[in-house]
Amino acid sequence: MSELFSLGQVLSAFENIKQEKWIEKLLNNVKEKCFWDRLDKNNIEEFKDFVRDFYSMYYLMKKKFKDEYRDDWVRYFEHLREVVNNVLDLPNPNTQKVLIAIAHDSIEDTNKTFEWLEEDYWYEVALAVQAISKEPWEEYEDFDIKDENERKDQAKKERNKVYFWHLKNFETFKNHIKNLALVKWFELDEEKIEEIAKNALDVKFADRIHNLSTQWDPNDLEQVRKKVDETKQYFLDIAKETNIDAYNKMQSLILTLEIRLINANSNIKKVLQ
Repeated sequence: MSELFSLGQVLSAFENIKQEKWIEKLLNNVKEKCFWDRLDKNNIEEFKDFVRDFYSMYYLMKKKFKDEYRDDWVRYFEHLREVVNNVLDLPNPNTQKVLIAIAHDSIEDTNKTFEWLEEDYWYEVALAVQAISKEPWEEYEDFDIKDENERKDQAKKERNKVYFWHLKNFETFKNHIKNLALVKWFELDEEKIEEIAKNALDVKFADRIHNLSTQWDPNDLEQVRKKVDETKQYFLDIAKETNIDAYNKMQSLILTLEIRLINANSNIKKVLQ
């Protein structure tokens, strides 16, 4: 019978890194859900590599988003942590999904690049994060539009069309991964492309689930409706195709928001009468 290792034994190798209760809880969940609660000589090095990479990314993102807040005035970094939690709550979690989750906004919202992610955190993580990141809106600017604000709004609309088109179905998303790999000079077989696509999508679903769960704003019902409609149009079909649990969670959150929208609009009508 092979020797088993405890989480404490693993963390003792990282004594120079500041420990947090949330990370220890997370690592216990990873140990339980990704390693079947068994660390032995066959997987201990893989787990240690993950712990090292996660610590590095976690504290980097915490620093980058230190002074950033979401619309509900909750620290933006808390969103990253909740997406990690959601990934582990969905079926078939793995360590790459956890790394993608904590890093999922690193390309889109910080000055970090694909090349940096690929060098320090493996090409699979870098490709997945790139695949679920929107391109800079400046790449879609139409300089025939004179008004700066109008030009920016139009560029974002065009950028979003391209971004959401990749989510049409699993095949279009796999092709998106394949094209990114070609641009970055990676030669991947179909099995690896499918693996990266599934990992990236599950993180995107986890991200959308958290966004829906925090979406309610009685002072901006239009934005709530926009997020609901966007989810129904672009996320439900591909989730139903690839991850029925994520589909069901999004459906449930959408239903809750739609009921609240109906009640809010009804109250507004009563006030106006």
